[in-house]
Amino acid sequence: MIKQIKFSVILISIFTIFSCGDDDSNNQETQNIYEGCCSTEPVFGANVDNLDQSAGEIEVFTIVTQNEDGINDMFSIRNIELYSNHIVTIYNSVDEQIYESTNYTDFEAMFPGYPQGENGRASIISNGTYRYKIVIENEETFRKSGSFCVYTFPDPQPNFEGCNLGSQFDPVIANPPN
Repeated sequence: MIKQIKFSVILISIFTIFSCGDDDSNNQETQNIYEGCCSTEPVFGANVDNLDQSAGEIEVFTIVTQNEDGINDMFSIRNIELYSNHIVTIYNSVDEQIYESTNYTDFEAMFPGYPQGENGRASIISNGTYRYKIVIENEETFRKSGSFCVYTFPDPQPNFEGCNLGSQFDPVIANPPN
């Protein structure tokens, strides 16, 4: 009887040890960190555009590659400098606000920002999908929201189809590591 109890305890212990690693929440390799990346769908309610954009249309570039080559290193918004009364807010994948600026025209104020890290370098943020919200004047005048991708090395090759890469194609995206 004692041998059977010891054997049962050993079996239960072995089962418990080997089953701990099977939890889906612990297996990040199976999660797609780029899900929703570069989606054209608004993420914080419908977009609103009652703004006279004759000075220049607001255009969001939906990819950030923090490889310090000067191409797509920051979250870029074309023509935001033409509209002084704006707020740019960035959220992580669980919709926690991680950044906000009312002066997005200044290169040092751009996300992820210079300098935030050591040695005057930008803080590297994690690869994956982030969300943005841009408000000009107020939410009834102009509100635009959506998703963008952050991609740095090392990482498996994500699919950037549908992303607005801007006027220059980053060679890192053209030739990601294998």
